[in-house]
Amino acid sequence: MKLLERETFLQTLHTTFTEVAAGNGRIALVYGEAGIGKTSLVEQFAAECPQPVRLFFGVCDFLFTPRPLDPIYDMARQNWLEMRELLQKETDWLAIARTFLSKLESNEIPSLVIIEDVHWADEATLDLIKFLGRRIRSTPTLIILTYRDDELEPHHSLRTVLGDLATSGIIRRISLTPFSIAGVQQLAQGKNVDTATLHHQTSGNPFFVTEVLASDADGIPATVRDAVLARATRLSLSGRATLEAAAMIGARVEPMLLSAVTSTEASAAEECLAAGMLQTQGAILAFRHELTRQTILDTISPQRKIILHQLILEGMKALPTEQQNLARLAHHAEGANDAEATLAYASEAARQAKAANAHREAAAQYARALRFSNTLPPTDRAALLEAYAAECNVVEKRPEGISARQAVIEIWREAGNQLKVGENLVALVTMYFGLGQTAAAELASQEAVDLLEALPPSRELAQAYQTQAMLSMLQRDLAEALPEAEKAVALAEQFKDMETLSAAYNTIGSSLILSDYEAGCHYLEKSLTIAEENALSFRVAGAYANLGSGSGEMYYFPEADRYLTEGTAYALEREQHGSRLYMMAWRALVQLYLGRWDQVGETATAVLQYPDVSAISRIMALLALGRLRSRRGDPGAWEALDEAIDLAEETQTLQRIAPVRAASAEAAWLAGNPERTLAEAQATYQFALEKQHAWFTGELAFWAWRAGEKLTIPSWTTVPFVQQINGNWQAAADEWEQRSCPYEQATALADGDEKAQLAALEIFERLGAAPAADKLRQQLRSAGVRGIPRGPRPSTRENPFGLTGREMDVLALLTKGLSNADIAQRLTISPRTVEHHVSAVLGKLAVESRTEAVAVVHQHKLFSAK
Repeated sequence: MKLLERETFLQTLHTTFTEVAAGNGRIALVYGEAGIGKTSLVEQFAAECPQPVRLFFGVCDFLFTPRPLDPIYDMARQNWLEMRELLQKETDWLAIARTFLSKLESNEIPSLVIIEDVHWADEATLDLIKFLGRRIRSTPTLIILTYRDDELEPHHSLRTVLGDLATSGIIRRISLTPFSIAGVQQLAQGKNVDTATLHHQTSGNPFFVTEVLASDADGIPATVRDAVLARATRLSLSGRATLEAAAMIGARVEPMLLSAVTSTEASAAEECLAAGMLQTQGAILAFRHELTRQTILDTISPQRKIILHQLILEGMKALPTEQQNLARLAHHAEGANDAEATLAYASEAARQAKAANAHREAAAQYARALRFSNTLPPTDRAALLEAYAAECNVVEKRPEGISARQAVIEIWREAGNQLKVGENLVALVTMYFGLGQTAAAELASQEAVDLLEALPPSRELAQAYQTQAMLSMLQRDLAEALPEAEKAVALAEQFKDMETLSAAYNTIGSSLILSDYEAGCHYLEKSLTIAEENALSFRVAGAYANLGSGSGEMYYFPEADRYLTEGTAYALEREQHGSRLYMMAWRALVQLYLGRWDQVGETATAVLQYPDVSAISRIMALLALGRLRSRRGDPGAWEALDEAIDLAEETQTLQRIAPVRAASAEAAWLAGNPERTLAEAQATYQFALEKQHAWFTGELAFWAWRAGEKLTIPSWTTVPFVQQINGNWQAAADEWEQRSCPYEQATALADGDEKAQLAALEIFERLGAAPAADKLRQQLRSAGVRGIPRGPRPSTRENPFGLTGREMDVLALLTKGLSNADIAQRLTISPRTVEHHVSAVLGKLAVESRTEAVAVVHQHKLFSAK
């Protein structure tokens, strides 16, 4: 059947498929409000495909806690034996993802992957979409994702996935629109209705329109609910009971299960099909639209729902094992108020979710089990709380995790199990620290060490020593960190605890790197090797993160860039999100120092778009963004730096506070505010002196000197800052050049003779460092120097955001909704160049997304004169 007013959208899909057939992978996003016709469009396209395709079809269910990778289970049932076997073995998520990718790469004909309703997707499914999206570019694969865009709140996980894929160049967006009045008139032919009123009442929503027209009620029902129920009232009592049971079972209804639930009423399913309330989808039944199911659900009484949940639960238990869905079993067990079943199924579903890297679903299932755990023996409930707390830590729900750990500690205290008390105190430390609650972390750490030292040597004591050492290292108390870490190493080796051993070597390396770079790298590389040999992906990512951040903190930026590049790729592959975001934040800062400013804004904003990003990752991303904006003279510098210092102060750690204070001092100096420059520099100078941090002490002293205050500088302070303070600008410039820091090199040259100053001006101009260039240009004019290179063109100066002509061209096309690839084609430049321009535009507009950029365009009427 031809779809009404959908020809353009179908043509877009066919055009995209032509690209796919040529070996260019694509992702088509089909989105719109509920009832807009997403499923109908996709089904029509699949039926019209002009050549053979390998079809993979899956649906995301509307469950409070869905089964991880549920759409992949759908696909596995479609004659895909290898995937069915993998899922039954609960193989790790990465193996499943790689198997899927291998299947797509090996297909001789194009692959069409359809995943419906991804706004309901579980975490593991979203990770799989992201994994495939980054790797299908050179495969003949079209992935179609449908979702309701009006149900995506600002921090919805799907937004993050789409943001990650936005710059890939493979995305095609299809935003479905409602019917026009003419379309409604065409549908309503032969019906005694006022089509203008119908269009107004339904806003042209295809589902609403068709339901109202199908109801055959006198006049036009005020709501779609009336339209749906009008159709349902024409069913027999058996038909209505069957429809209610189907609604309770879910979006997809297994005929065998429906028969088990409705018993003698099973034949009434045919009546529901004939009435158009249900439809067949292969071997299963389904509602024509989720809105229909929800409407029916709303009419079922609470007591009737409990009875149906009980019947569905019993029916699902009778299904073959391979068809049993633990998440659905847990859902119906809870609905039936069956405490024993809920505990059993939710706990097992949580373990299954954890194995699939679906940690949010795992945490939710453990929380469900805990709601029914009061009758458990205390030690069994403690195990459940521990598992829940661990998942909370992974998904950044640390307050809930801390509460769970505290409850566990009380249980083990009452049971007299001091070893378990100590183990959970150690686990509390990292959770407190993740929230920036350093004082609480230190108290818990000390209590754990004191308690475990009173017991025989143990693996738990090794972990406590390691945690204590880590805290000391993070506080830059290196004299304490090293002995504590060495004790952890000795115990970890004794108990063959490879994870603690890797962590302890990481702490030793992270401590030594601050005073002996090569020695620090040696121990961090050792930590990395142990983690790799023992498949400890979390520790591998952590070793890369500290190699990269430690190198950056010690101004070894090319080395930092290498470690962070390798580490980010590893963390992405292994879905180590926390480490990946931290490394990305640090990489933005490293890019700034290396002079790759066009990349900084994009990298930093990619980190900041994550709603659950840790405080330390957010601090470093804000630091990079704030420093970039202040050096460019872009708006939004202080907003980024002020938020960063608020977060940094909460951590009470020098490694977070000092760099943000230094950046704020620089921003104040560039803005012509020496008083604030001095205040920012002095705020943390004493802290840096106490920790004997050579680089932080040097930079803070440098900015105090810039503001007119020459501080007493210890001999161990780093060379380039001291050289410039002492007037040896050439030596400082040479040192900065060796460290690949062009902006710092230019800052030193600007203190030199005329030739050096002109060289500095050229570097500032090349980087786009407008405030520093303006200061230097004014200084040269005051000295009577002639032939000074002019600054940016007047058109750029007049622009309130300092956008260049090319950046305005890119912004204009971006505002029209064009992708990077489309912009590149319009402007005859490479997609990579477009990415750089988009990054620069977002940075100068002080926004984090294209949507926000468009809002700024309209707010400031940037194109009103054109």
